[in-house]
Amino acid sequence: MTTLIRTSSFTGFREVASQLGGQADLMLERFRIHPDVLMDEEARVPLRSLVGLLEFAARELDCPDFGLRMAEYQDLHVLGPIAVIARTCATAGEALEQIIRFIGYHSPGIQLDLDLSENHAPRLLIDIRLTGPTPRRQMVELAMGVAHNGMKLLYGDNFVAQAVLFSANHSVAQARYRRYFKTVVCTGQSCNALVLRDEQLNQRIEQQAPYLHRALEQYFQQFDLQATSDVVSQVERLVLRMMPIQRCRLPLIAEQLGMHVRMLQRRLAEQGRSFDEIVESLRRDRADHYLAERHMPMSQVAGLLGYSEQSVFNRACQRWFSMSPGARRRQLFE
Repeated sequence: MTTLIRTSSFTGFREVASQLGGQADLMLERFRIHPDVLMDEEARVPLRSLVGLLEFAARELDCPDFGLRMAEYQDLHVLGPIAVIARTCATAGEALEQIIRFIGYHSPGIQLDLDLSENHAPRLLIDIRLTGPTPRRQMVELAMGVAHNGMKLLYGDNFVAQAVLFSANHSVAQARYRRYFKTVVCTGQSCNALVLRDEQLNQRIEQQAPYLHRALEQYFQQFDLQATSDVVSQVERLVLRMMPIQRCRLPLIAEQLGMHVRMLQRRLAEQGRSFDEIVESLRRDRADHYLAERHMPMSQVAGLLGYSEQSVFNRACQRWFSMSPGARRRQLFE
């Protein structure tokens, strides 16, 4: 099934491409996106097309911060009605919970989560879910930039995150990131995230409209792609969060979900899945994602996948791809 995204996420593409001397419409057509489609913000196109377009534009126009430049044209409102329901919440934290809950309406390929496991350092986790080794650096930076702008809408213009984390070792100068986010930016991390402050989540939102909030919430029930009944999605989110700290074990995941191990195994079996299969599939997918980062050390790739030893990762690569990690990386760049 093709993962789609609303065309509002293309906001700013034409402007940035034109400023850099590019022919925006020709680039769109190269990825089978008819330029007229972008006039309808509720239209949807394959997420992979947008991801590929941004990588192509950054490369062809020699602009490594293309995604960040596009983010300057976007904020929470690109999410359409999701932005409305967020603005009707009582606090910024509640607004984030609603955005996370209903982000599938905008695109099921964008994964958000709010990690409250660290004291006084809640993290808004952001990931782009696509199968295979598709480069997605520009899309990640676009999403991170939009999340930052969205927090400014919810919290106020003086919003500044404690820190900004990127999983890739980016080539963009640190000064560029600091100018945009106005805080410390760390690359080569275990996740992409905005590290927030407790008081930012507790910030009250003015002009609440509880009746509108309830009406919109009922409307969005049909798009709730992260509903609590979807145990597979919940397990996947927890595995991705706990994998880099080598804690994606069945008893720990079951504990996080408030279930006994046997109950979780039974719930997964009802959907034709098993815990080991989910972990294996996510590791294989993330392996290609990390190996596509040319300068990421193999030891770091192994650690991010939850392996304590390089040799275990080497054996896993043989099992998945019938080749070593180094050979797989070379294959990805052929």
